[in-house]
Amino acid sequence: MDGLKIVRSSEKYAVSYCETFDEVAKEGKFLSISGGYPVEDIIRFIRSCRECGYPQFLLIEPGGRAVGWCDIVRRCDEPDDVGFLGVGIAREYRGIGWGSRLMTATIHDAKKRGFNEIRLEVRASNFNASRTYMRLGFVKIAYRTDGVVTDGVAEDVWLMSLDSREIRTDGFDSREFFGRFPKTGFRFKPER
Repeated sequence: MDGLKIVRSSEKYAVSYCETFDEVAKEGKFLSISGGYPVEDIIRFIRSCRECGYPQFLLIEPGGRAVGWCDIVRRCDEPDDVGFLGVGIAREYRGIGWGSRLMTATIHDAKKRGFNEIRLEVRASNFNASRTYMRLGFVKIAYRTDGVVTDGVAEDVWLMSLDSREIRTDGFDSREFFGRFPKTGFRFKPER
């Protein structure tokens, strides 16, 4: 696991990014689709993120293969300072902190770019991801029954939110940051 690095996304990683996205999607547990996109679409997405000023980072192996991604993009139906986080990590790099590091880098960049709130959706059954998001400071704000349907199977989802204005970006010490949030229990607003 040595030699991994987090870098800004670039077209030179598009093929391996595409392959990793496809692998994660085909697991059918984490994303709202069950397969990846053509590499041309991934290239367009990378360029669009760069042109729109959206933060997008990749986790890269020493040989140059992208094994994870994280981005924060705006949705047209939300205020300009609200971004939605998308993240995925190849199976062999899960559970050892790389996802948290990748999201932290992306969230810090989003704050610098004027995103005051970061949102994400997570399947209610994905306890590990929910716990990781809560350690990063996300709180559960809404629950949606049958919120995602993949291959005809509906699952409930949580909408989670992070107020990025509460995060320091200068002199950042991740040990101090992660220690601020409880590792168990829920902090969420009531459903509406």
